[in-house]
Amino acid sequence: MRRAVSVAFVLVVLLLPMTAPAAMLASQFGRRYGALEIYDAQSKLSFRVNTPRLSERLPPCSTYLLPHLAIALGTGVIKDTDSLIAFDPAKHPEASFWPQSWQRDQTFDTALKNSVQWYAQEVSARLGTARLEQNLKRLKYGNADISGGLDKFWMSSSLRVTSFEQIDFLKAFRDGKLGFNPRVTKALQDAMVIERTVDYTIYGKYGSCPMDDGTYVGWLVGYLERPGKVWYFALNLDGQSLADFAVVRLGIVRGSMQELGFIPAPPPVEPLPADPAVTPVADPVADPATAGVAPVSEYP
Repeated sequence: MRRAVSVAFVLVVLLLPMTAPAAMLASQFGRRYGALEIYDAQSKLSFRVNTPRLSERLPPCSTYLLPHLAIALGTGVIKDTDSLIAFDPAKHPEASFWPQSWQRDQTFDTALKNSVQWYAQEVSARLGTARLEQNLKRLKYGNADISGGLDKFWMSSSLRVTSFEQIDFLKAFRDGKLGFNPRVTKALQDAMVIERTVDYTIYGKYGSCPMDDGTYVGWLVGYLERPGKVWYFALNLDGQSLADFAVVRLGIVRGSMQELGFIPAPPPVEPLPADPAVTPVADPVADPATAGVAPVSEYP
């Protein structure tokens, strides 16, 4: 989109055999511009798509709700057992882009899953500027700059974070090294599950927001677990609209994990025998990035 996707592998040990060539990971993106880091905690290897972009500080959008709610839970501003905040339309008037899921009372669990902006704003107000700045600096989350305002500093504003910093935060979070009670990590992990199979579980957080030039950036950050193993990932994509990446982010991460051999590929589907009595009808041409996607205005 701005420049061709480049691919680089960072090897921390010498000449380990790779189960997928670099080009195969880049092919997961199709024609989309973005970047991906997958960190294998077992081998200490990093698999990278578009390394320059991984070093670029971008607004975290709603992926920031993970450290935000970790701080709120860890400081006792909200409690995992009593985190319900009533929706007050007078205090938080509905905007045109709000989905139905925002227009109701929320807990930290539903707010995290649905990227509920007004809940994050309410938590920001309760935490206050000084406590937020202190904790973000302690967590080393991006530039820790909240000068853009307590209601929006994470949405295309002052707070910026690289993909590498997203991975570093996720590792510290999962390993319980943020200085919070283990209950905080457990509560947030339970809310982060976005896919669970018999083979693996993917924990993650989506985020997207508009940029100054009118385009959008979309994130998916998290980690994939199998028994005794974990792989961390940070994916970001550019788009002209939210529909450009609304349904593809998880597929890119999952497909890349399969290419690397970290999770099993789905079994091949056997084609059904053709019915000679049925005349084939060509499928309409559709953009796979937007097929079946209704117009979206929220920033998930």
